[in-house]
Amino acid sequence: MFYKFKKSLATARFYRQTRGILDTRPMPVVPGPAAIVSMVSNSDVQMYLLSMKSFYSRLGGGQLVVVVDRDMPNTARATLSEHFPGIEFQVLEDIDVGHCQRGGTWERLVYLLGRTEREFVIQIDCDTLAFGTDIQEVLNCVAHNRSFTLSGGEREIVGLPEAARRARAISHPYVGIAAESLFDRYPDAENMRYVRGSSGFAGFAKGGFSRAQIEDFHIQMEKLLPNRWTEWGTEQCASNFAVANSPGALVLPFPKYANFDHQHDPNQSGFLHFIGAHRFDDDYFAQHGQRIIDALMTA
Repeated sequence: MFYKFKKSLATARFYRQTRGILDTRPMPVVPGPAAIVSMVSNSDVQMYLLSMKSFYSRLGGGQLVVVVDRDMPNTARATLSEHFPGIEFQVLEDIDVGHCQRGGTWERLVYLLGRTEREFVIQIDCDTLAFGTDIQEVLNCVAHNRSFTLSGGEREIVGLPEAARRARAISHPYVGIAAESLFDRYPDAENMRYVRGSSGFAGFAKGGFSRAQIEDFHIQMEKLLPNRWTEWGTEQCASNFAVANSPGALVLPFPKYANFDHQHDPNQSGFLHFIGAHRFDDDYFAQHGQRIIDALMTA
């Protein structure tokens, strides 16, 4: 109870500190080499504006797509459309997940992999911020049609048997670790790869990994981990698998691209994913967000 109360206070403080993003100029959607997909909850609109304006200004263009709940208020949709004229809305409940489960952001992954049949797709969470001088590595991946992921701990793509070995050496109840520990039992494991990345920021190459392949992954993992596969966290495991098994995939350089988790000096980074447990620590997110706002107001 105390944790939830503390979190709600920190969230309210963050929104007060970054409210200026609502006064920045619109950033029209312009043609570009990729679609940028984000899941935006009814309460995350302001955070999305901050995150996307910081990222889109550096990317230079591409179709913006927000996956929203059917009950998102019209006022929230209007705010998104006002700040990003040309933005595309995809209703969460309308996404056909096929053989995959609903919930746990699986709808988003299935949807964006469907779009990779025709274009490069970037998945980016609302709790990210691009504040460095450039995102050249991301631009290079898009230009050369190479999937990428933000490092989620380990910074290399390995074979499934090696991923299983490493996971079994970790004592942690997280379902992702439990799933990884079984990868050496996955069909054709010797020829498949994995990366412990982050679905908070990942790029999916055009034609790199299909929706049908992720549905097969879901079916196989449900057989290997039947009692836990519906837990929150399996979608990140699937996202990592999809990236790793795309031709030419890579992990973005650390610490330039990193999670804000106190495992490294954030001042070494130019792109951060402010994961939930530490999202508002030290007001770092808000302080850098304010710098983005100041730059947008004077541009």
